[in-house]
Amino acid sequence: MRDEDPIMLSVSPKYARAILAGVKGVELRRRAPRLHGGTRAWLYSTLPVGEVVAVLTIEKVIEAPLDELWTRYGSHAAISRPAFDTYFAGLDRGAALIIRDVQALKNPVSLQSLREGGAFQPPQFYRRVRAGAPEARLCDSELHPVMRPALGQG
Repeated sequence: MRDEDPIMLSVSPKYARAILAGVKGVELRRRAPRLHGGTRAWLYSTLPVGEVVAVLTIEKVIEAPLDELWTRYGSHAAISRPAFDTYFAGLDRGAALIIRDVQALKNPVSLQSLREGGAFQPPQFYRRVRAGAPEARLCDSELHPVMRPALGQG
């Protein structure tokens, strides 16, 4: 696997919709993924939607204490403070994936369709998209124009 290979990023349907609407410019994670700035990511909206709905760029990954994450990125994460605290319960630090250049797929690709191309299991967090894997054919998807989520300086 090469670091410049795209990834598939799993998010709940609620947050996938918020990303597509441009109101969520930060994806929060309990642990920081090892990704370089500029990593392209296929956005998989988990069940019950079960579709790859967009491609986006992860501009950077910020790992920080939870209070700092909330102060800097809470307003861009489409999450309430109580839900944030519940999600990060038991941790001192978390990660923010800064999202840019979101492009919705004109025709989302279903989980069933991906499985027709071979054995495919959506990632729980993220995984690299390898050449020859069933999900590699996503590269042929027709995309809508780039949409940039609103994100203030943080």
